[in-house]
Amino acid sequence: MDISGVLVRSYPENSQSVQQALALMEGVEVHGSNEDGRIVVTVEQENAGKMSDLLVLMHDVPGVLSTSMIYHQFDDLPLTDN
Repeated sequence: MDISGVLVRSYPENSQSVQQALALMEGVEVHGSNEDGRIVVTVEQENAGKMSDLLVLMHDVPGVLSTSMIYHQFDDLPLTDN
Protein backbone atom coordinates (compact mmCIF):
# COMPACT_ATOMS: atom_id res chain seq x y z
CA MET A 1 0.00 0.00 0.00
CA ASP A 2 1.30 3.43 -0.96
CA ILE A 3 0.05 6.49 0.90
CA SER A 4 1.00 9.99 -0.21
CA GLY A 5 0.30 13.54 0.79
CA VAL A 6 -0.08 15.74 -2.28
CA LEU A 7 -0.27 19.51 -2.67
CA VAL A 8 -2.33 20.48 -5.70
CA ARG A 9 -2.09 24.03 -7.02
CA SER A 10 -5.02 25.34 -9.02
CA TYR A 11 -6.17 28.67 -10.32
CA PRO A 12 -8.15 30.19 -7.41
CA GLU A 13 -11.26 30.52 -9.56
CA ASN A 14 -11.10 26.78 -10.35
CA SER A 15 -10.46 25.54 -6.82
CA GLN A 16 -13.99 24.26 -6.17
CA SER A 17 -14.30 22.37 -9.46
CA VAL A 18 -10.80 20.91 -9.03
CA GLN A 19 -11.65 19.72 -5.51
CA GLN A 20 -14.83 18.09 -6.79
CA ALA A 21 -12.96 16.31 -9.60
CA LEU A 22 -10.23 15.10 -7.23
CA ALA A 23 -12.78 13.82 -4.70
CA LEU A 24 -14.30 11.59 -7.41
CA MET A 25 -10.99 9.81 -8.04
CA GLU A 26 -10.60 6.43 -6.37
CA GLY A 27 -8.18 6.58 -3.44
CA VAL A 28 -8.13 10.40 -3.23
CA GLU A 29 -9.34 12.32 -0.18
CA VAL A 30 -9.47 16.13 -0.20
CA HIS A 31 -8.60 17.59 3.21
CA GLY A 32 -8.70 21.32 2.64
CA SER A 33 -7.83 24.32 0.55
CA ASN A 34 -7.16 28.02 0.80
CA GLU A 35 -8.15 31.06 -1.22
CA ASP A 36 -4.99 31.10 -3.35
CA GLY A 37 -5.75 27.69 -4.92
CA ARG A 38 -3.67 25.32 -2.79
CA ILE A 39 -5.46 22.03 -2.11
CA VAL A 40 -4.22 19.34 0.29
CA VAL A 41 -5.09 15.73 -0.52
CA THR A 42 -4.05 12.25 0.50
CA VAL A 43 -3.82 9.41 -1.97
CA GLU A 44 -3.89 5.67 -1.25
CA GLN A 45 -2.99 3.20 -3.98
CA GLU A 46 -1.91 -0.44 -4.18
CA ASN A 47 1.54 0.26 -5.60
CA ALA A 48 3.89 2.96 -6.84
CA GLY A 49 2.85 2.46 -10.48
CA LYS A 50 -0.79 3.18 -9.72
CA MET A 51 0.25 6.13 -7.56
CA SER A 52 2.24 7.59 -10.43
CA ASP A 53 -0.63 7.10 -12.87
CA LEU A 54 -3.05 8.82 -10.50
CA LEU A 55 -0.73 11.80 -10.03
CA VAL A 56 -0.70 12.26 -13.80
CA LEU A 57 -4.51 12.10 -13.90
CA MET A 58 -4.70 14.66 -11.09
CA HIS A 59 -2.39 16.99 -13.01
CA ASP A 60 -4.60 16.67 -16.10
CA VAL A 61 -7.71 17.98 -14.29
CA PRO A 62 -8.73 21.29 -15.91
CA GLY A 63 -7.59 24.21 -13.77
CA VAL A 64 -4.71 22.34 -12.08
CA LEU A 65 -1.36 24.11 -12.28
CA SER A 66 0.77 21.51 -10.50
CA THR A 67 0.75 18.45 -8.27
CA SER A 68 3.57 17.92 -5.76
CA MET A 69 4.01 14.81 -3.68
CA ILE A 70 5.10 16.10 -0.28
CA TYR A 71 4.93 12.86 1.69
CA HIS A 72 5.12 9.21 0.69
CA GLN A 73 4.90 6.05 2.74
CA PHE A 74 5.20 2.54 1.38
CA ASP A 75 3.88 -0.33 3.44
CA ASP A 76 4.22 -3.83 2.04
CA LEU A 77 1.68 -5.33 4.46
CA PRO A 78 -1.53 -6.60 2.85
CA LEU A 79 -4.67 -4.54 3.26
CA THR A 80 -7.26 -5.70 5.79
CA ASP A 81 -10.87 -4.69 6.35
CA ASN A 82 -10.47 -4.25 10.14
